[in-house]
Amino acid sequence: MTLPSTLPGTDLQRLVLLVGLSALFLGLTVLVAFALGLMTRNQRPEEQIRRRLSLYTLAGRQPTPVPKPDHRGLLPDTAVARSAVELAGRVMERHGLDTTVSSQLEAAGLPLRTGEWMLLHLGTTIGTGMLFLLLSGGGLLAVPLGLLLGLAGPWLFLSLRRDRRRRRFLSQLPDALQLLASSLQTGHSLPQAIDTVVRESEPPVSSEFNRAMVENRLGLPLEDALTGVADRLSSRDFSWVVMAVRIQREVGGNLAEVLNTVAETLRERDRLRRQIQALSAEGRLSGWILGALPLAFAVYLTLVRPEYLRPLLTTPAGWVLLGFAAVLLVSGIFWVSRVVRVEV
Repeated sequence: MTLPSTLPGTDLQRLVLLVGLSALFLGLTVLVAFALGLMTRNQRPEEQIRRRLSLYTLAGRQPTPVPKPDHRGLLPDTAVARSAVELAGRVMERHGLDTTVSSQLEAAGLPLRTGEWMLLHLGTTIGTGMLFLLLSGGGLLAVPLGLLLGLAGPWLFLSLRRDRRRRRFLSQLPDALQLLASSLQTGHSLPQAIDTVVRESEPPVSSEFNRAMVENRLGLPLEDALTGVADRLSSRDFSWVVMAVRIQREVGGNLAEVLNTVAETLRERDRLRRQIQALSAEGRLSGWILGALPLAFAVYLTLVRPEYLRPLLTTPAGWVLLGFAAVLLVSGIFWVSRVVRVEV
């Protein structure tokens, strides 16, 4: 008795692998397109024209890149790319996600439009899901896990980049305020002093102050432009600076002296914040390890031995155990984060 040359299960597995390879190729194509757009962005004609015109501005300096959601972006300037970005932008606007994503991209300092972010997010999600499918040898259990990681990964990256940019802004803020106060003491006006900070500082302080100056030249009051900086970065410290500027504009007073006092206060707060981070580093590292270890081990078993996890997903007892483990894991992460967090 002879067996058939091809089995239905083998054909199905080959079909799944073929579809996975195609989707992985699609996701990698989107990522490569973004990378090429990033490398060729400075060679575009509009960037060269903007660089030349910057020599004739008030300060005569090279332009400081200001992250805005409505510029051309990083994708190549082709009809297909423009159509895809416009379609993705309309979809996000229809679902009310355009404003939220735009504010998050601005806070993180990413030169992306909302449509580009959606395409990048979609490519990452599909590529990660199909990559897990291929690594697991066609195991369908790895696809939902890969899609979930691909869906959460870009948001995690955006959150980490936003927090990193905010911390860098806060660390540069005392020096920027001291420079601002010194310029005011030499007789410069507040816009001229801010322009000095833009020229002498580094991003993100220079880029955010430069954006405030551009908005002020377009007709927005300077206090409102500075308030926009505090709102974008969710900086309570900088909101104090804006409050000092508003009070000085309304009732008068020595703004340079006030800024020196605020700068000294912020410098002490930053020193105390760094000391607390150093003392709580061991607890934060323990929390990261204990929180990520079960998830990393589950990913490993899904790719290498999915049959070990199948009883947890196919039996009522496994569902109860998974729910109990999820509650314990979330509770442990919550309490560890509260123990090591100290408000300054």
